[in-house]
Amino acid sequence: MTDHLDITSPLAATEQPAENDFRLLFDDLPEGVLLHCDGIIAFANRSAAAILGLDSTKELFDGLLTSYFNQDSWKRLIQTIDDQAPMTREKWTAEMELTRSDNRMAVIDTSTSWTLFQGKPMLVTTLRDITQLKRNTEEMRRQANYDILTGLPNRTLFLDRLNRELIRAKRSNSRVALMFIDLDRFKWVNDTLGHGAGDELLRQASQRLLACIRKSDTVARLGGDEFTVILTDMARGPFAERVAAEILAQLAKPFMLLGQEAFISGSVGVTVCPDDADTLDDLLKNADTAMYQAKSDGRNAYRFYTSDMHAEAAARVALEKDLHYALEREELVVHYQPIVDLRTGRLVGAESFLRWEHPTRGSVPPGAFVHLAEEIGLISQITAWTIQTACAQAQKWRQRPDSQNFLISVNLSCTRCRELSTDDRIPDILRKTGLPPTALILEITENILTVDAEKAMSMLHHLIQQGVSLWLDDFGTGYSSLSILKRLPVSGIKIDRTFIPDISSDPETSVLVQAILSLAKALNRQVIGEGIETSDQADFLRTRGCHLGQGFLFQKAVPAHEFEGILGKVFPV
Repeated sequence: MTDHLDITSPLAATEQPAENDFRLLFDDLPEGVLLHCDGIIAFANRSAAAILGLDSTKELFDGLLTSYFNQDSWKRLIQTIDDQAPMTREKWTAEMELTRSDNRMAVIDTSTSWTLFQGKPMLVTTLRDITQLKRNTEEMRRQANYDILTGLPNRTLFLDRLNRELIRAKRSNSRVALMFIDLDRFKWVNDTLGHGAGDELLRQASQRLLACIRKSDTVARLGGDEFTVILTDMARGPFAERVAAEILAQLAKPFMLLGQEAFISGSVGVTVCPDDADTLDDLLKNADTAMYQAKSDGRNAYRFYTSDMHAEAAARVALEKDLHYALEREELVVHYQPIVDLRTGRLVGAESFLRWEHPTRGSVPPGAFVHLAEEIGLISQITAWTIQTACAQAQKWRQRPDSQNFLISVNLSCTRCRELSTDDRIPDILRKTGLPPTALILEITENILTVDAEKAMSMLHHLIQQGVSLWLDDFGTGYSSLSILKRLPVSGIKIDRTFIPDISSDPETSVLVQAILSLAKALNRQVIGEGIETSDQADFLRTRGCHLGQGFLFQKAVPAHEFEGILGKVFPV
């Protein structure tokens, strides 16, 4: 057995003061120090004992280093040292896993070199516990490369992996598919169920996406509700299409979020390298363009990138840019269409219609820009401007002796209602313009209850309490008009214009319109017919109890200065 330095006995303390000083010196070091030969420990300081999980150095004497260090790793290190001549000045460093006496694993940074002890070559090894340092480093690496909420790769790691896959695909002449995925109605979940439910939705959605791919593929979260998928080694054929379809199917299944069931969908854009592009930037643009196309086509869909999508995307970017300046440049205008009393022909009011008069595009219809305004967050500002403009104009016309009871109606989509329900904006507009609340009619659709029904109903009741009237627009075309008519506090319903052309010639249409009129009468609701183009259509509605109407028979929607010419007019009916 190798002699060890006995610095623990009373004799050592009295007869070997130099050696006792030696112990005290090394015990004060923060690093562990081991003196050993042939794997047997001859000396250890207190730091070494603490690193190895021991209470004192006594437990180490004559112990085997292989009892603590991973045996294979230590053997390889000692073999490397033994291959060198003893007493060289070289140091051997290694990072090893160590099993402490309490069976806890630790990571130790070691440095070993030769030394002379009592005239005999021995090895001295210094130890430094870097377990926590390794953990901190790993945590920093994870935070730099992985999304904290979902555990998926983040944008940084995604871009690195995509770049590596593109390089590999070029070398191996293979294909890579890139997908961009956006969760439809994610904002609705956040707004209605809370951010906790939104976070849970993101976590569950990430797991569903992972279930759709192979281990060699990548799912990453770019931020918000945007995810991306990298499909590697994609052979020719419908593989990417199958994955996209499976992703939509998975996202369409109900989500249980904090005890509440929620339904969403996804919009997926797909591009393929090298078929569509072979650079990282171009592929990112292509996938984003294809995803937007899926959204434009109604959501809950996937679209593969095509070359003509770039032209459409460029046109959309240009339109978006122009729309941001439309209010500032006073390009938005309101047109007005008469609402006529079908019994007397008297003009009772007007419906307002938003128009965009672009200096180079000409007249841009609402269908071409309202949805874009919703997406880019301008809809609230534009809607407030529209209501204020219409109310101010109506109040101006009400100053005329022949139009003192003039009514103005404004059409609100469910999105607009959601934006306007965040504050007291409509009552504030009425106060600023001086228009009596009883002179304002808001036309709503049954879709208002599909987005935060409780909030929408609260806003509508608040407006009604102040005197504003509600009309249910497009009645007869929805899936649940009868039940909605019972739930919504509306005073009038508008027969959808699609029924009007055939009310005199088609028996089934005639029966349906008469049923709507009978229902409205029984429920004490006012009825308005829109899209009237002929006297026969006006006669049919009037004789069956529809008292108000609008359409080209009387006047198309025109700017305010043209509309003034028909104020006080009595139309022949």
